[in-house]
Amino acid sequence: MNRIDEMDGVRRLLAEPPEPSPEASAKALGMLAGEMSGGRRVRASAAGRRRLGRPFGLGRPFGLGWPFGLGAGLVAVGAAAAVAIVATGQGTSGPPGASEGTRRPGKVDLNRQAVLAAAAKAELLPTGRYWYTDQITGQSYIMRPKTGAYAITGAHFETFRWAGAKKGMGEAFYGRDIPARPLTPKDEALWRKAGSPSAFRVWSNDHYYTYDRHTSPWQVDHPDAAGGGHWFGSGPNGGDMTVDDLQNLPTDPASLAARFLSGMSMPERRKQALQRQVDSLRRAPVPDDPKKRADRARSLKVLQSMMDEVDGEIAEDPHGSRNKVLDVGNLMMDLPLPPAVRAGLMRALAAQPGVRAIGPVVDGLGRKGVALAGPDTTARIDGEYGAPAAEQGSYTSHEEIMFDPATGELLGSRDVLTRPGGAYRSQAPGFVINYWLVRSSGWIKAKPKPPVKLPF
Repeated sequence: MNRIDEMDGVRRLLAEPPEPSPEASAKALGMLAGEMSGGRRVRASAAGRRRLGRPFGLGRPFGLGWPFGLGAGLVAVGAAAAVAIVATGQGTSGPPGASEGTRRPGKVDLNRQAVLAAAAKAELLPTGRYWYTDQITGQSYIMRPKTGAYAITGAHFETFRWAGAKKGMGEAFYGRDIPARPLTPKDEALWRKAGSPSAFRVWSNDHYYTYDRHTSPWQVDHPDAAGGGHWFGSGPNGGDMTVDDLQNLPTDPASLAARFLSGMSMPERRKQALQRQVDSLRRAPVPDDPKKRADRARSLKVLQSMMDEVDGEIAEDPHGSRNKVLDVGNLMMDLPLPPAVRAGLMRALAAQPGVRAIGPVVDGLGRKGVALAGPDTTARIDGEYGAPAAEQGSYTSHEEIMFDPATGELLGSRDVLTRPGGAYRSQAPGFVINYWLVRSSGWIKAKPKPPVKLPF
């Protein structure tokens, strides 16, 4: 009996409903940081690390809005603070993951100063009548022709969302497929050496899928002419927030951390749920039927194995810092947060234990930035769900969130390889496993339209 059958047995014994389909999971996990990602970056387990190539229509719920009159009042007070950081050398030392309270004066952490300076500049971002965000997602896959292995970006998707500042001004969500492409110039040279194929058959989310070089037209999904004036925040403590909620968000890092970055980590939540299943099985009467007793024993063994795996995740990331990086990225990517709130979130994340500044970065669109990163965590892929040998093994990576140092604007986030292995055994540390980029975002006066030009 394999683990799928054993988990079905667990569900029968506990009278649980079956696990949702990948499509349902993708949509639900766009709303709440969970174990598996529907094209997004929620990765706490091996399965969750393998990003779905999200089809159009499975985007996160969209109800963005902004009250009039907030922009002028949210003028920055942080430019002088940015100057002070550089001029006085207010930095921190100690281990990369040390919290604000545990770092000691000494060697200046220039990487962290750069992030805090960008946070000060984020307070200067303007507001307007319509808010929009243009975003790009991509997943890296390894092609292995005889002419030499190279990486491509597949599951390539662009979304465009906008909403009016007041209810009744409208809102809409658009999406289009964009071409799969070699990841780097070196990969492009190897792709050409292989004959410049226009289609790429890859192993993705426990099945084979073929990505190609086509571009689909923009499709609009449920436009609402009466919408606007509210938004949906994914992640813990997000949810549907009204205009009053938005106006009343705190701006100081401590309050924002308490609101958005506190509570149990995702692995801790999974362990708690698994423990409830174990306790329920153990409380139930032991069946008289030998086969049912054997099923019960196997189910307990599987659950214990899963709990041991989660314990390993908690040991690697005891503060749940990887998901905190993801949660802040979700909030800043999709929500028209007041500039002072955005700046406060950046400072709050920089102060979290397990989060470190990593210095200059260049994103997938060639833009220079500064970044914060979570801890290295391990993904393990085996053949249990049919993965071919070339895809099996373990690797470590960390999640990065990137900012424009000149403006403090969010550039995006990405999962970056730190220890090669598994499908990425041929790649060097720094290889980008997947990304979610903000092509552009902000407030404008006129109703926005999705761009015609491709991002690459």
